[in-house]
Amino acid sequence: MLLDARITGFDALTLYADGVAMDSFKTRNRDRLVRIRDYILNDENLLDAEAVASDLFPTETADVFLSHTHQDHDAVVALAVHLESLGLKVFVDSCVWGDVYTLLHEVDKIRSVIPGKPDTFYYARVTRTAASMYMILNVALQRMIDQAELLLFLDSKAVRIDDYVEGRAYTGSPWIFSELMFAQTVRRRPREKVSTEALIEAVARTMDGALPPTARFAMPDSSYSMPAAELWEVIETVRVPAVAAKIRGEPNPNIFLDAFYTQLKPGAFERGLLGW
Repeated sequence: MLLDARITGFDALTLYADGVAMDSFKTRNRDRLVRIRDYILNDENLLDAEAVASDLFPTETADVFLSHTHQDHDAVVALAVHLESLGLKVFVDSCVWGDVYTLLHEVDKIRSVIPGKPDTFYYARVTRTAASMYMILNVALQRMIDQAELLLFLDSKAVRIDDYVEGRAYTGSPWIFSELMFAQTVRRRPREKVSTEALIEAVARTMDGALPPTARFAMPDSSYSMPAAELWEVIETVRVPAVAAKIRGEPNPNIFLDAFYTQLKPGAFERGLLGW
């Protein structure tokens, strides 16, 4: 990953996208969800972590990883459709595995149900299956974040649990917490074709804006922040040249990414990684 940013007020941004394009984005990885269920329910009762992670997640590198809460799913997919129309590859985890809790419940009904007692399960079995799946999916998510160039955390009211006593914001999602914590510790990758000299110079600089991880489920800080309305302005600004490049068969994700970074005003370290 090269850079992460918090998009504030995402729920205040009304997004529309072509319904066919949204359905296509949501369903194009549906077969992966079926395969992970098959992995869990194989005859050997063996959950192969590496096999699941390799098969469940795309092998290609995403340009943008969207971190979000399930309640904002349709708006997130709409944003992903707009970004992909500009020639970017976008990763939305919920479009790969769907509702993991529903998936686990289906598995428990086969593997962990107590005979003669529908929807009553052996505690040890369900907790072991859940712990294994959460660990596998979490590691796979971190792999995708590491490979992506940009992580956008789509912050909204649905994400937050406000603590009015301490005046701090918390999230009820362990997935968002894990993604944001990992984003603050993951290695920062330079863009391809950046010279060795530029990279050495960048690493030698101070990483301005870097923040230490926070404890418990307090909302981890992001390196940078941008209002959702400004993100949309960037999309609109680059739409014509980006779509034209995609129509020519030469999609160029850097058209959007460079415009986004310019608006974000990254620090010296990230500019060095960009080769600016």
